[in-house]
Amino acid sequence: MNTIQDYAELVSLGMTIPTVVLAIAVVHMWMPSAKEAWKQESKSGHDWFIMGVVAGFCGSALDNIYWFLPWTAAFLDHPAFADLTNFGVFFNIFFRQGLGIVAAFCHLRAAELSTRPKLKFLNSVLVSSYLLGIAYAIILVISYGN
Repeated sequence: MNTIQDYAELVSLGMTIPTVVLAIAVVHMWMPSAKEAWKQESKSGHDWFIMGVVAGFCGSALDNIYWFLPWTAAFLDHPAFADLTNFGVFFNIFFRQGLGIVAAFCHLRAAELSTRPKLKFLNSVLVSSYLLGIAYAIILVISYGN
C-alpha cells in the first residue's frame, strides 16, 4: 500500500460489507410489506414508496456485491480486474440502472399520489429521460462509433 488510492480502495472494500449487509436487512424487513403492496389493485403512495425501497436496496446490494469483486482484484493487482470491470456493464444495466429506475419510478409515483395539489409529471419525466438517454447513445455512435 503505497498511495492514497490504495487506502481509499481498502476503505471502500471494508465499507462494502456493511453496505451489503444493511441493504439486505432493509430488503428482509420490508419485503413482506412490498409483497402486500404489489398485490393491491389500487396502490397508494405508501404502497409505491415501500416497493421503491425494496427495489432500490435490492439493486444496491446486488451492485455492491458484484463490484466488490473487481475492486478486490484491483487492490490485489490481480489480472482478473480488467475482465471483471469489462463484464460489470451487464451488472450495471440490471442492478444499478434497471432497479434504480424502478425504485425512482416507485418513489416518484408515491410522491405524485401523496402531494396536494397533485403532481402530474411522472410520465413526462420518465419518457423525457429515456429520450435523452437514447439521444446521447445515438450521438456517441454517430460521433465516435466504429
